Amino acid sequence: MSHLRTQIRQRIVTNLTGLTTTGANVYDTRVYPLASDKLPGLAIYTKAETTEYETMRPPRTLRKTITAVIEIYVKMTSTFDEVLDTIAAEIEAALYSDLTQNGLAFDTKVVSFEADFGGDAEQPLGQGTMEVEVIYAATEGSPEG
Repeated sequence: MSHLRTQIRQRIVTNLTGLTTTGANVYDTRVYPLASDKLPGLAIYTKAETTEYETMRPPRTLRKTITAVIEIYVKMTSTFDEVLDTIAAEIEAALYSDLTQNGLAFDTKVVSFEADFGGDAEQPLGQGTMEVEVIYAATEGSPEG
């Protein structure tokens, strides 16, 4: 079995696969293939995790918060902001329909969104970055749940 962090990230990928605008172009990686035929698309990865100790005696109960990043990539057009907003709305609806990530977590919250653009790929891209916090519990020494 894999780490709970991996299971939660993979559940987010599952929840975001098949959205109206991005379809199957969802990748569980920081390195997203920016080819034109893969746009619009999503890259999902975990950026950080914090731990709070809920009990004092071993094995302690841990309250963990994952910061997951969802990067949205779209072709640069005059309406890329609107396309990013549409995809962000689809992502939020999908995430909020499964706050517990299929029972793996207590809660899921979208905490930020930032839009930008760049010209490093084969064509200029619009990019949105959403940060999502997922709160879950684990037992000390049992990271797989």
